[in-house]
Amino acid sequence: MEPSRRPDRVMPGLYLHIPFCAHACPYCDFSFVLLAGAPMPRFLKALDVEIESCRRSLAWKNTRFASIFVGGGTPTSLPVRFLEQILGRLHETFDLAPDAEITVEANPETLTDAKLAMMRANGVNRLSIGVQAFTPTSLEQLGRHHSVERAKRAVRQARAAGFPQISVDLMFGAPGQTLDDWNETLTTAVRLSPDHISTYGLTIEEETVFGRRRREGKLELPDENTHIALYDRAIDVLAQHGYRHYEVSNFARPGAECRHNLIYWTGGDYLGLGPSAHSHHKGRRYANVRSVADYIARLETAQSVVDFEERPTREQRIYEAILLGLRLSDGLDIDMFRRQFGENAFRSRKSVIDRLEKTGWVERTGSRLRLTRQGLAVADTVCAEIM
Repeated sequence: MEPSRRPDRVMPGLYLHIPFCAHACPYCDFSFVLLAGAPMPRFLKALDVEIESCRRSLAWKNTRFASIFVGGGTPTSLPVRFLEQILGRLHETFDLAPDAEITVEANPETLTDAKLAMMRANGVNRLSIGVQAFTPTSLEQLGRHHSVERAKRAVRQARAAGFPQISVDLMFGAPGQTLDDWNETLTTAVRLSPDHISTYGLTIEEETVFGRRRREGKLELPDENTHIALYDRAIDVLAQHGYRHYEVSNFARPGAECRHNLIYWTGGDYLGLGPSAHSHHKGRRYANVRSVADYIARLETAQSVVDFEERPTREQRIYEAILLGLRLSDGLDIDMFRRQFGENAFRSRKSVIDRLEKTGWVERTGSRLRLTRQGLAVADTVCAEIM
């Protein structure tokens, strides 16, 4: 991986979770409710209460944000007027940096010219499109509700609407997926020339449709060797077309790295709004209730929506520093790690690091410890070994 561009760590990011989807994907474990019959007006009023509460809070008062990321769910499944209302409220309430990155997640079938124009008029300068695949077979297996042609058209529509940055999400390891299928998805993606491409390996969560099918023995997934080969193919194809591999799952044209996500990966602060949203502020982590109904009910009765909070232990912070550092192309800054956690924290792990170097999973360059090409495919294992 090539070195990544680090964000200004002084300014935090803002994440907003829109929990509505038109359809349920069989692999999704996020907090969502189906759009049909959703309590939209009540949700918007509840969200307004939370936004105002955060504006007044001592923790976030007078904070300037470097980024906004509107995720879900499927934010663009909302009618234009509701999404416009939310974007307008964020602009009215929060102080944004002049060059703030403002991202909205979208599914191809939810994008219209009117919706795209509205988002651009409301300052959205980065669109993240959940394509997942450019082959009919994989789209069907993943339970997606758009066609290959609709996905292509969505990317072209976004470019025509004037979005400075467009990101495309792709997923590998789908049931029955072959290297040829994945290669077709990758080559189609690079022909469309988005600024950023994320490639996520399918993970099976127990409380999903795929989780149930696996328990019943009805889910055929690529084996581990094929899974690694799919990931390797993505690295090769995207590198050949000018995409820098700046994080384990993310590739970008130079200067198009996701600044909001870099705040997470470099240990910055962030404010989370909406059900299940997480926040981090000066060493304190907290998360909102996951249930949309509970979120609304609490805000309607002037109760806190915070469901969980903690100050991570020293060992937790060490683990996260290693995990997040190694995920980035910059790698783990060993000198900074020593300053933050003490010489013993590194010395006690040096023999393991030396062994991983001999194995070929990590490499040291100056004061940086990085995953090798071989180590990228087993990043979680490497981090667990070091801990």
